[in-house]
Amino acid sequence: MAFAATNRVMAWLLDPSEPSIRYLASRDLLEPRPSSRRLHRLRDQVSRGGWAADILSRQREATWWARKDTCYWPKMRGTFWQLELLADLGVMREDRRVASAVEHMLRIHLAPDGGFSPFGPPKPSHFCSTGIMVRTLVRMGYGGDERVAAAVRWLVDAQLEDGGWDCHVPSKGTLDAWEALAAFAEIPPARRSSSVADAIDRGAEFFLQRRLLREGAAYPRWRQLHYPWHYWYDVLVGLHTLTALGYGTDSRIGDAFAVLERRRGTDGRWSLDGTNGDLRVESPHRPSKMVTLLALSTLKRARRIR
Repeated sequence: MAFAATNRVMAWLLDPSEPSIRYLASRDLLEPRPSSRRLHRLRDQVSRGGWAADILSRQREATWWARKDTCYWPKMRGTFWQLELLADLGVMREDRRVASAVEHMLRIHLAPDGGFSPFGPPKPSHFCSTGIMVRTLVRMGYGGDERVAAAVRWLVDAQLEDGGWDCHVPSKGTLDAWEALAAFAEIPPARRSSSVADAIDRGAEFFLQRRLLREGAAYPRWRQLHYPWHYWYDVLVGLHTLTALGYGTDSRIGDAFAVLERRRGTDGRWSLDGTNGDLRVESPHRPSKMVTLLALSTLKRARRIR
């Protein structure tokens, strides 16, 4: 079934009260797409108000959040997690506060083997941490940085024989380990190495075989909608990642789309079921601008929206 983004929903998303959603909706949903100059102006407003400005206002020494000696801890409140959320909102490395935080994080958490460690060197890289940070840094404009390229190679090498990944006991893949595919999706196709392209093909097939939701006993949480995502998986995470990689028309994700489409309210919006940890930008159990934006952009890429 094709769904339309109603004028009322689009007006809600484009309201200037939340500059990040206004920019992202203009970039990903508006037809015709605004000019590059217009989008650049909208992106410049992201860090000046709303959610991104609130996050940046809590930054210490224009560099770190929560603790200076570690960026990973405390979970969801440290620098690591703030950078992830800022990247989602459209903040780029041109903001000096972001560039300072990124370099601080790299000094502490870049592991000798090429990925990222929550504990810092000499501890080895950790899958979820590496996937999250590669996705974050590529979004922020660090795709050409050799430190990020090394982490991409680490993610490729971490792929398991069945095509999936696992964050804890790397013996067989799991849908919960989605971060590598999401990171690869941020790399423009023309800049993907042959090894990344092969990892995408194998990883996507792993998720498609499981129809994004079928692994072991039924897990109700995977059918709920959460934000921020951090390292938790749900149906929208899977659909957003697979459609970004070009698999939106594969028939094997039809059931997952049906779950997402059933969650849409009669007013055309999606509500937030919950947050992951205590870092939040919206209240649960109410219509969510971020979830609605992500759902509509996912449906659009799959040609399920007019």
